[in-house]
Amino acid sequence: MDYFKQRRAYRNFKMYEASVSNGQNNLYRELLDYANDEGKLDVQFRMKNSALLSLTGLSEPGLDKARNSLVQLGLIKYIKGKKNVKPPEYRVVKLYGRPTGYPTSNPTTNEKSRPTGLDEVGQPVGQGGGQPVGHKELTGTDLDLTGTDHDEDDAGVTRGDVIDKWTSLWGFPNAIARPEIDEWLDALPADVVAFAIQIAGEHTVKAAGSLKYMRAVIEGWQKRDISTLDQAKKAAKEHGQRMKSERGAKPTRAKETLPDWAQSGATPTATRTELTPEQQAEINARIARLQQNGKTEQEATT
Repeated sequence: MDYFKQRRAYRNFKMYEASVSNGQNNLYRELLDYANDEGKLDVQFRMKNSALLSLTGLSEPGLDKARNSLVQLGLIKYIKGKKNVKPPEYRVVKLYGRPTGYPTSNPTTNEKSRPTGLDEVGQPVGQGGGQPVGHKELTGTDLDLTGTDHDEDDAGVTRGDVIDKWTSLWGFPNAIARPEIDEWLDALPADVVAFAIQIAGEHTVKAAGSLKYMRAVIEGWQKRDISTLDQAKKAAKEHGQRMKSERGAKPTRAKETLPDWAQSGATPTATRTELTPEQQAEINARIARLQQNGKTEQEATT
């Protein structure tokens, strides 16, 4: 089974054939990715409920309900396991290359559909999770898509390359990040999304902040109608120049000028108060008395 053809067929299945809730989508994607990673796309494989609960964020009743819906939609085959003894078995049903439409029941399953609990992930209003909706006749639509590869852009970057680039920086995208990456890839060419990841790597963004950083970059580009790699590179260059300019600008300080008397080598000018003749005469008289007293004391000691 070709992983990327299966993903494209599944996307078209959701768009044109059935309504799939977020919980069902997360479960299917985790099963598909695990089967691909382990080389078991064409065979049955076992997977613990505890692992699926952790990866999808579903509750146990939510997992049961989502799994039953996927079986009813003909997306997977399922064999119930034994608690603490044998994990359940799954097999991904090949979607591409088959006629459009899907079966309403799957006789290969050993578990009956049962309405246990509520799917904790919200479902579209007015549509039951996983229930069929009216099939749309689309002229010229090929759900197989074997003749074209919409995952590749002009630069040769594929969706798989985007996932690989993300994985090399922050590890394989989890059930929260993966749907958002798919939305970005549906809205923008793969090379643009890959370039956004490259920018995050150059800024040493950590795994914990990767999704938040990527959202900011992608949403910023979308608001500016940036949809090509050249536009994204130009925007990134302008942003870098703007940030560099802001960091390099230094505030100007007013130059203080010292007064003349404080300049180097300057001598302060002493102020002088003019005395009246009477004041000068009194001072002279005091000086004379002091001088006379000094002479008298000197004669007495000799």
